Amino acid sequence: MKNLKSKALCATAMLISSVCSQAATWRDLETGIEYSTSLPITGTLLTTGSAYADGEVYVWGFRGSAQQGNGKKHVSSKDPIEKIKSLKNIVSLTAGAYHLLALDQEGRVWGWGQSGYGETGCPGFYVSTPCVVLENAIQIAAGEYYSIALDRTGKVWTWGRNIYGQLGNGDKEDSVKPILVDLEGETARIIGGAYEGAFAVTTEGHVWAWGDNEASGLGIQGPRYGVQEIIRKPTRIPNLDKYAHKMVYIAGGNGWGEALLEDGTVIGWGLQAALGQGTTQTRYSSPEPVVVMTNVKSLFARYVGSAAVTNDQKLYTWGQTGGSAFKMIYGAKPTERVTHGPVVGVGGGKEHLFYQTEDDKIYGVGYNDINKLNIGRGAGIIHWPGVEIHFK
Repeated sequence: MKNLKSKALCATAMLISSVCSQAATWRDLETGIEYSTSLPITGTLLTTGSAYADGEVYVWGFRGSAQQGNGKKHVSSKDPIEKIKSLKNIVSLTAGAYHLLALDQEGRVWGWGQSGYGETGCPGFYVSTPCVVLENAIQIAAGEYYSIALDRTGKVWTWGRNIYGQLGNGDKEDSVKPILVDLEGETARIIGGAYEGAFAVTTEGHVWAWGDNEASGLGIQGPRYGVQEIIRKPTRIPNLDKYAHKMVYIAGGNGWGEALLEDGTVIGWGLQAALGQGTTQTRYSSPEPVVVMTNVKSLFARYVGSAAVTNDQKLYTWGQTGGSAFKMIYGAKPTERVTHGPVVGVGGGKEHLFYQTEDDKIYGVGYNDINKLNIGRGAGIIHWPGVEIHFK
């Protein structure tokens, strides 16, 4: 297998925490309620790469704490890209720092990898074989050490780390068992993960958020960047009400959040240095949403920055520029990137991005530690337009 192939974009060789924000929908035949099946997810995988194609999942890079998912705790990062044998008919894939989640056609959520806080949803510290965490799901997302899913009835479930209120249950105890999030009777249609927080958009036209609100990243007036404010129960965000019905994607990073609207507009709130507003100063933040970009087909938001694919298949990035490979990956304003061809998808991890071209090739950009971008090349920064990820 030279390159990953697929018949449909939303089940293609999309990358780790990739998105497909065309807002396909699913309708409950009993209630008549329509839900979005776009993939509002974010991920912060540190040193592992993964993708799915034709319903199957492939993993490479760091696999030292059960990420490979084939029954082994440790697989060398120098080993070739490997398929997870037990996963079939996968339609969505996302991840946290060291754990991964997959959603299959039947609505089953699978978890595996490192699970020190219960973030895989499976028993044990290292989960080397994917287990079923939840059924009847239509969306999945992840923060650094927690997970979130939306089921077909509009209920939101969380599990994993809870020290910063990521589970939204008013507590701070971690949980390996999925916890039902109380949205005060409202029905969710979209979920989204942030670094240490989460979002839910309801059919009633509201946005709810919980977790770490530093720099007003949840859309609530909060303290400056670097100072945490914990919101332990879902809180309605009035600033976003007028956009809620138009949202097809919502996610966030460390101190900020973003949403893609159905007309291709990206809005953001919180830390201005992460929102393409032309500043690198972390002292500027606001809960009021601002327009980041227009003409966007799909959006990927995580940790310190974002990537967007436009309707004409160009790739733009923006975000914080200090440290690691961030200055090379992002820009203070949305910046068009040189790529190896028209782009159809984008995803990534904490210090790297992947993008997919229309000829089904995948390229990696960013910090290449532990072979996550290019096996055998060694550590160092890989610049635009990136290197091809070869599947053999």
